[in-house]
Amino acid sequence: MKKLFLSMAAFVLALSAASAYDPPLQGENLFYLSHPELMTEGVSVAGGGIESVMPASGTINPALIGLEERVSLDLGYTGMVKSKYSQAFGTGILIPTDWANFGGEMEFILDENCMGLGNSFNIKSFAAKQFMDRLYIGVGLGFGYEWTFHKDWMLTADIGAIYNFGDIAFLKNFRVGASTNNIGKTYASSRDWQGYPAVMAIRVGAAAEFVRTENFGLGLSLDVTTPLFMNLIFDSGIQFRIKDFVQINSSWEFNSREAADGRNSWIPTLGVVFKFGIGMGKSDFVKKRDWSKSELCPSAAWKNVDGDINLIGVGAVLRLGQKDRSGPDIEMN
Repeated sequence: MKKLFLSMAAFVLALSAASAYDPPLQGENLFYLSHPELMTEGVSVAGGGIESVMPASGTINPALIGLEERVSLDLGYTGMVKSKYSQAFGTGILIPTDWANFGGEMEFILDENCMGLGNSFNIKSFAAKQFMDRLYIGVGLGFGYEWTFHKDWMLTADIGAIYNFGDIAFLKNFRVGASTNNIGKTYASSRDWQGYPAVMAIRVGAAAEFVRTENFGLGLSLDVTTPLFMNLIFDSGIQFRIKDFVQINSSWEFNSREAADGRNSWIPTLGVVFKFGIGMGKSDFVKKRDWSKSELCPSAAWKNVDGDINLIGVGAVLRLGQKDRSGPDIEMN
C-alpha cells in the first residue's frame, strides 16, 4: 500500500516538475490548526462521518455552516512541539438567520522554529444558504498578514457546496461536498503559484454514518485535495460515538509532496470530544432565544506531523439552545 501511494506521489510530482511549488510543512491549510476537531476529522469537506459543524468548519467548506441551526462559538489552541515550542490560537462564531447562515474564524499562528509557517494573523468570513431541500452553497472571504519570513499579506475567496442525500441503504446521513479554497493571493505567492496556503485548493469528499444506534455510532469520511493540480492529498477520518456523551475521532493524511520528500507521517491522528448539557440562566434574553438548555463540547487532539514534530490541541464548542428534532407544524383548515 505504501508503495502504491508513493507511486501516485511520483506521478503527481512529475506533472508539476516545472513548478516551484514548495509550501512549508503542513502549509496547504493553515486553518486546521484552529481547532482540535479539524485535525481529527480528516479535514472533511462534507462535515465528518458523524456530522459536526462549528464556525471553523467554514474554513474548509463555507457551505458547511448552512447545516447548523444554532448560534455557535468555538475556541481552540494548538501547541506545536519540536526542539522549540510554537503555537496557534483560533476562535470563531456562527450565526444562523432566516435568510442565510453567517460566520467567521480568526487565527493567530506563532511558528518560527517548528514547521516554518511564520507568525501570522488570519481571518475568514463566510455565508451559506440552503437551496432546495438538501443543497447548501457557501462563499467565503479571507485575509491574512505574515510578519516573520516574507512580511506578506493574503487576500482570498472560497466557494463550496454540500448535498445531503439523507439515508441511503446502510449509509446514514450521507453527504457529498466540494470546495475551492484560497482563490486569490496567498503568502509569498507569485504568478508561478508559489506560496501557502495552497492557492486554488480543490477539495471533494464524502461522509456518512455506517452504524447509528442510541448508544453507539460509527462514521467515516474521505477527502481528496488537489492544490492547483500540483499536489495530491488524501484525508480519511473515522469517528466513534458512545451514547451521546463522548466521541473518539481519528484521521490519517497522505500528502504526495511531503511523502516524496520523506516527511509524511504514517501515524494516525487521535482526538476526543465530550458533550455536556449546560444551563444558560433564566433571563428574558435567554428564554426568548430558547438558550436555557445548551451544549458545551470540549475536545483534545494529538497529531504527529513528521518525526519529532507533534501537535497537541485543546478546544471547545458552545452551541446555544437545543437542536430542533421536531417536524414542521401542519395546520388543517
